[in-house]
Amino acid sequence: MPVTDKDPRYERFTRPGEENPDLGLFMDAVVEDGKGWLEAQKAYGILLGSEKLGKLSGTLLVAVVSSLFIAAVLVMSSVALAIWLGRMMGDMALGFLSVAGIFLLLTVAFYLIWRHMLRDRITLAIINAAYEKD
Repeated sequence: MPVTDKDPRYERFTRPGEENPDLGLFMDAVVEDGKGWLEAQKAYGILLGSEKLGKLSGTLLVAVVSSLFIAAVLVMSSVALAIWLGRMMGDMALGFLSVAGIFLLLTVAFYLIWRHMLRDRITLAIINAAYEKD
């Protein structure tokens, strides 16, 4: 069925000097459009991955710096507590030993809580944060 009026939709599929669209040109155009779409999807995926990685690295940096400051405060407070307890008990070594015992008790309590309650909650929070829609 010949196309008598030039339809602008078929212009890119018609060879110069011919009236009807050419199937070969149409297929070439489909392949080119498909390649373009795949390239765009690839670029979009890279962009999304880069954005998530950037957010993750920013959050990680804040967490690491905060952890370092909290650790420094904890160490200084522990030394101060050990010195104070040592003076109260009359022996500095007993003060430091007492603080070590406190840390050991806190570690055991954390381990017991971690095994039964916190591990699943933290894992779920990390998974939800990774798949969160912004």
